Amino acid sequence: MKEGILHMVNNAIDIQNIFSSIAEKYDKLNSILTFNIDKLWRKKAIRICDLKINDKVLDLCCGTGQMIDYACRKIGKNTEITGLDFNQEMINVGYKRLKHSIGDYKYKLIKGDILQLPFEDNSFNYVTIAFGLRNIKNKNLALSEIYRILKPGGKLVCLELSNPELPILKELHSIYLTFVLPTIGYIGTKDKMAYSYLKDSVKNFMPKKKLKLLFDDIGFIRTGYISLTGGIASIHYGVKKCQLS
Repeated sequence: MKEGILHMVNNAIDIQNIFSSIAEKYDKLNSILTFNIDKLWRKKAIRICDLKINDKVLDLCCGTGQMIDYACRKIGKNTEITGLDFNQEMINVGYKRLKHSIGDYKYKLIKGDILQLPFEDNSFNYVTIAFGLRNIKNKNLALSEIYRILKPGGKLVCLELSNPELPILKELHSIYLTFVLPTIGYIGTKDKMAYSYLKDSVKNFMPKKKLKLLFDDIGFIRTGYISLTGGIASIHYGVKKCQLS
């Protein structure tokens, strides 16, 4: 048991170090590695939220604030959006980025743990998380925490990388992950571990249907997913049950 806890702690520290090392170049490399398609994926995820003025919105694993940028533009200048990330370097880059792109909108970025969210029950109308769930060891606990802090009728929208199901796309995707992604990532950051980790985390991530079932098991209703760009990414969603009167 003790060895298992130590392994989880060491794993968390390793992931912290990886994101700290690539924080300054994270956005640029994302655009290069996805051929700029990641921006379209993020915008689609925000559209699925159907945000309205005065909705309380939380973006988890917010990183450099890209989802917050799109959410702020959608919801307007009079509603504050909250972002949470476990890595201070990513948050620092996020503040600089957002000040430049949407300086007059309302937002705040806080450091915190998705497995122990610092919010009251039933706090948010929408929770978004983009490319973050894959990095979390205890996905059940993370989703349970999200469920807890969502208001009844509130919605979780999760954008995540995934693996294609068509054989030819699956083979091409595997080649890209194994050879192209780590090479470009290393050229851009000189950090071989960061993009080798990314490759492994995508390859080993659960299939889309299994993640939907996990949403169901947590208690979300009206769950589903949308495959993007041949299945190399997907948007998962679910709604918190309304309380019975």
